[in-house]
Amino acid sequence: MLMIVVVGIILAILAVSVMAYVAPMRSMHPLASGKIAGTDVTAIKNRINNLFFLPSGDGWIVIDAGSDAEMGKREMDRLSIDGRKVKGVFLTHTDYDHVACVVLFPNAVIYMNQQEKQMIDGSTFRQFVRKNRLPKLRDTNEIVWMADQESVNFGERRVTMLSVPGHTTGSAMYAVDGKYLFTGDAFCLKDDHILVHPYTMDKLEAQKSIRKIKGELQKYEKVFTAHYGLME
Repeated sequence: MLMIVVVGIILAILAVSVMAYVAPMRSMHPLASGKIAGTDVTAIKNRINNLFFLPSGDGWIVIDAGSDAEMGKREMDRLSIDGRKVKGVFLTHTDYDHVACVVLFPNAVIYMNQQEKQMIDGSTFRQFVRKNRLPKLRDTNEIVWMADQESVNFGERRVTMLSVPGHTTGSAMYAVDGKYLFTGDAFCLKDDHILVHPYTMDKLEAQKSIRKIKGELQKYEKVFTAHYGLME
């Protein structure tokens, strides 16, 4: 009898834990796949978030890489986007739901905040004993580690990395051409309020980052979140 009670308590705790983990996903509302009105940005919906494609010369640059490569490939094919023409992929961080589709871009250079390196080299654990990792990349791929405020040029595009630690140690945003801002998981939106994103590693650090960037958001024509669509 005691064993049955103990097992019941354990199962109840597990059920509550799973519900607490899944519940925030219900409030996520990524954009539908397609070109975003008034921009030259194309969104690809990938389950609970977006990848964003921007044309650059005869190819593309991409912000983030989703959680499901098969779904990403289907949506790209539907919009006639060739992954071989992606020249650069800018990852806001290395959680599983932001990296899966890098395998679709065999000719791309991968860019990340240098502070995120610790998330995939074993120095820092994401949760307890779980580490982040990137999908296996082809030998032709490179990872370029960027410093805060550092910029790179892709043809007519200029991409600047902005460090916003908290969600992970190396969470980043990317400003493109000074008019678009891609925020990754730097924050979440709820009833038009900017809040700490669910599943954040360091909430105090995230709050500090949010305070820093709140006044900067109005500088951009469009602000794209990973999970919550456009910030209006």
